[in-house]
Amino acid sequence: MEVQEAGDQLSSSQLGGLVSIPMVLRAAIELNVFNIIADAGSDAYLSAAEITSKIPTTDPNSAAYTLERILRFLGANSILSISQKPLGNNGENAVRHEWTYGLTKMSRCLVSISTGGSTATSPASVMIRFSCQRELLESLLRIKDAVLEPGSAPFKKAYGVNFYEYLEKKPIFRQLFDELMEVGEKLVFDDVFKVYGGFEDVRELIDVGGGIGTTSAKIISLNPHVRGLNFDLPQVIADAPTLPGVKHAAGDMFESIPNAQTILLKRILHNWDDERCKRLLRNCWEALPADGKVIVVEMAIPQELENNLETMNVLKEDLYMMLLMAGGKERTLAEFDHLAKAVGFTKMKVFPMPHGSVHVIELYK
Repeated sequence: MEVQEAGDQLSSSQLGGLVSIPMVLRAAIELNVFNIIADAGSDAYLSAAEITSKIPTTDPNSAAYTLERILRFLGANSILSISQKPLGNNGENAVRHEWTYGLTKMSRCLVSISTGGSTATSPASVMIRFSCQRELLESLLRIKDAVLEPGSAPFKKAYGVNFYEYLEKKPIFRQLFDELMEVGEKLVFDDVFKVYGGFEDVRELIDVGGGIGTTSAKIISLNPHVRGLNFDLPQVIADAPTLPGVKHAAGDMFESIPNAQTILLKRILHNWDDERCKRLLRNCWEALPADGKVIVVEMAIPQELENNLETMNVLKEDLYMMLLMAGGKERTLAEFDHLAKAVGFTKMKVFPMPHGSVHVIELYK
């Protein structure tokens, strides 16, 4: 056994503490810390006592001391910026100071978003709250089972049912998951709508697995010539609202898909193993006319793995797919090409988006 070098013990300690960062972040979000600092001004620095004065607590003095420890931890991890504010002379010719805390680029994304007189939770806050849910933590504790029992999902090992069955039984968890899907979809499609021009020649579009039809409605609002059909399971369509230009249809995408010129699959394929993806893509192939196409929106694992945010983001998503869905995974572009050609598609065109490893992939019949 090699002797540890100087600094190895500190590195080991840092690794052991990584799990605490998202949990402390969740506590700070729920205590409204980031919004309180933001409300004081774009460059504001507040002390723990000043932040605590905006938080309901039974003992402000004790609470301020406890919050100080949380704030220091976030500062040490570069999530908050730390400064010192002089408090004046303590009578012994020594100037006392107190720590104050400001937002960094990282923590600014946790501040609630104000638009049109209303306030919405930031996407980053939703993602952190979801990833810190007990259900996700229980799944992470069983991650080794995915190796010991290939084909199993740690989530199902923990709760006895698959992820979507569990959502039907837990409405509060389902609400948070739906919120996560909504903010995630918005982040992805903000880029898609800016960069991708493939909806311009579409006459009719089926959004397969389209949820309550939000994306279809947005596409049609930007491309009024498109006739939109939102297609999902009966229990999902039952809750779908009336949306301008969008019709809803219920069915099972693994059985058949209504005929259409263009089919949209947004973040659907990553839920399933290769065989179920082939079944779905085959149903798409059969539903298309000779000149039809499928528009796939998915993350893609890069061929060369680098230490950057884009790679880390898609590999994090891949990890969560392994936790939640038996066979679910993110794929490389080569893997998407293999799936498509295995069921009869002849050509694939790829349009990388600016952020987050997201790609728009066109599959031609």
